[in-house]
Amino acid sequence: MNTFFRICIFICLSLIVFNLVFAVINGLGAFPHEGEVPGQEFDESNVLSRLTGLSDPNMNAIWAGVVGLSFLGVVVLAAVTHSVIPIGMHLFSTVFWTSWIHTQSILSYGGLLPDDIVSIFFVGVLFVFIAAIVGILTGSG
Repeated sequence: MNTFFRICIFICLSLIVFNLVFAVINGLGAFPHEGEVPGQEFDESNVLSRLTGLSDPNMNAIWAGVVGLSFLGVVVLAAVTHSVIPIGMHLFSTVFWTSWIHTQSILSYGGLLPDDIVSIFFVGVLFVFIAAIVGILTGSG
């Protein structure tokens, strides 16, 4: 943890683990709740909306299209440059932003945090993400 890149990767992985822990606790039904909670009742028709936190089916289609088309572009770029770094950046970015979207749905559930506070978190997370990508590109990790 002696570089900023490693700290950013740790923060990103912590965000992913937070989402997974929330989904497991929620799936076990450990705490009673009212209404629909993100992360319950996965099936083939709603798995993307449960993972991304996007409830609108059109947004699910847009997210899946962006991820799919960008992956095709990344594979071509990786073949042209003879490097797997673009594929790693794409996988990291997809997992990271999917986790962040899901985290926003967790934080906004029940109105416990005001939207302004979530916006402040977003700016901080954006800088952490940029630092992690710069670390991947420069190999400073």
